[in-house]
Amino acid sequence: DYNLLMFARVVTALCHGAFFGIGSVVAASLVPANRRASAVALMFTGLTLANVLGVPLGTALGQVAGWRSTFWAVTVIGVIALIGLIRYLPLQRDEEAVDMRAELAALKGAGIWLSLSMTVLFSASMFALFTYVAPLLGDVTGVSPSGVTWTLLLIGLGLTLGNIIGGKLADRRLGATLIGVFVAMAVISTLFSWTSSAVIPAEITLFLWATAAFAAVPALQVNVVTYGKAAPNLVSTLNIGAFNLGNALGAWVGGSVIAHGLGLTRVPLAAAALALLALIVTLITFNQRGNDAELATAGN
Repeated sequence: DYNLLMFARVVTALCHGAFFGIGSVVAASLVPANRRASAVALMFTGLTLANVLGVPLGTALGQVAGWRSTFWAVTVIGVIALIGLIRYLPLQRDEEAVDMRAELAALKGAGIWLSLSMTVLFSASMFALFTYVAPLLGDVTGVSPSGVTWTLLLIGLGLTLGNIIGGKLADRRLGATLIGVFVAMAVISTLFSWTSSAVIPAEITLFLWATAAFAAVPALQVNVVTYGKAAPNLVSTLNIGAFNLGNALGAWVGGSVIAHGLGLTRVPLAAAALALLALIVTLITFNQRGNDAELATAGN
């Protein structure tokens, strides 16, 4: 059972990147250009709702009917989702075959790698703090285990709200949205290193932090596709990989802060530092984009 379970986890992980990468491209292709970020945000709302509703419901189902029941529930939901996709997604039988050499050629240039670096640093900043929210709340704030559960629900609501707001803002001004998000993440993460000592300020700060953080997700996805127009499926999938890489990096950074004896309250400061690095990369990226646009205009 253990080996089979580990195999299932690997297969699920492989599907994760492909689904969100291709799904975001499909979502963006179904709407006008000025609504692409909102469409991507709507798709990613499923991810945030899964954290808000799916995780506690799955846990409760497992406790009542055994852990296998949760996997059966996921299977049933997956079949329903598949039927919905077959029924409602438009057919594109005239779509051209993918040329892998052309897809790989789209990865040339600094812009796409700077954009992927933005995603890595964003995710690292987010998960440097989020990974250690529970011990911070328990050991520093003094929240009970049940209180931590409710706080995670509050964070999930903030993630959902931020995702929706971020999509609408990114449709209007993509660069300004990313810059504003990273500034907000840096400021709020720093603030949490002080507000974590009291329950009410800590809860308010975490809600604001979650809202600010996930406002970046649709903008980051659209930003990567903007640089990789020749290979949208590949770059979108790579962006999900960058998100997961940042997840691991952020957890490692937060753990290193604790391992070096700096204390849990310094973890938010490390998250703030990573957000500032993401801000610097963002400024460099959009400065280069402006220069590229000027060169293209001059060439014409």
